[in-house]
Amino acid sequence: MKYFKAKSTGSTLIGLAYGPVALNTFKANEDIVDYIEVPFEQLHHDQGAGEFQKLVPAILHCASMSVAGFVPPLENTLLEIAQEAVRTGTPWIGEHLAYISADRISAAPGSQDSPTMLSYTVCPQLSEQTIQRTSKNLAFLRERFSVPIIVENSPQYFNIPGSEMSMIDFIIEVANECGVGLLLDLSHFLITAINMEFDPVKEVKRLPLDKVVEVHLSGYSIQAGRAWDDHSNPAPELEFQLFKEVIRHVRPQAVTFEYNWGVDFPQDLVIYHLTRVREMLS
Repeated sequence: MKYFKAKSTGSTLIGLAYGPVALNTFKANEDIVDYIEVPFEQLHHDQGAGEFQKLVPAILHCASMSVAGFVPPLENTLLEIAQEAVRTGTPWIGEHLAYISADRISAAPGSQDSPTMLSYTVCPQLSEQTIQRTSKNLAFLRERFSVPIIVENSPQYFNIPGSEMSMIDFIIEVANECGVGLLLDLSHFLITAINMEFDPVKEVKRLPLDKVVEVHLSGYSIQAGRAWDDHSNPAPELEFQLFKEVIRHVRPQAVTFEYNWGVDFPQDLVIYHLTRVREMLS
């Protein structure tokens, strides 16, 4: 198993999200990729997905713990995540500030029916009640793992019913109330800014940037007049401007490009973006 050592000036690691683009880029350019970030779910369904660790270190990502939800994940799921955290030697587990499980609509009060498991993470209600629940969930989850959990901001596509605050204020309150590190996804942040119509350059400065451990960069697309997460598109120029603002306040421990939704992403563009971030950090 490979150990972490940043190839760039300073201590920030720079990597790619698991997929054909990441593996092909690493094989052709080992000197510019410090790690590959791999989803727990990928390891769960494909036993061969972890083979790359013979060549390059891994950071474990996750979308299964329902951190901001009111229905806990299944016990077996937590056991498997804990096992992968140990096996991969990840320095932390990045998990979405979202929910993935919910009560079954037809469940009777007090029933023991299994929860509904969604196939994607869902932005939670932005409320004090969700913050308190997130705090309880994280307190419980921290006892289950040998490494810290850091939480990733969700993309917001529309006004969430029952919300009492903006996404920015929600992230601030979660960070303060839960004492948790942040995985700042700048694509999710920009998507939220477009859909909720606020100035991303101004609002990014309000975030608790001193708590940022890792940064995600990727693309988005516009469909039906709204911005949507899209890892098959490159990070736009505005994301690099936001990243520049972030590193004025903090040096994240890792920066991950999520170009993992397609097999034909231009490798020269991946290399250019990796190199650009290294130069910005140095």
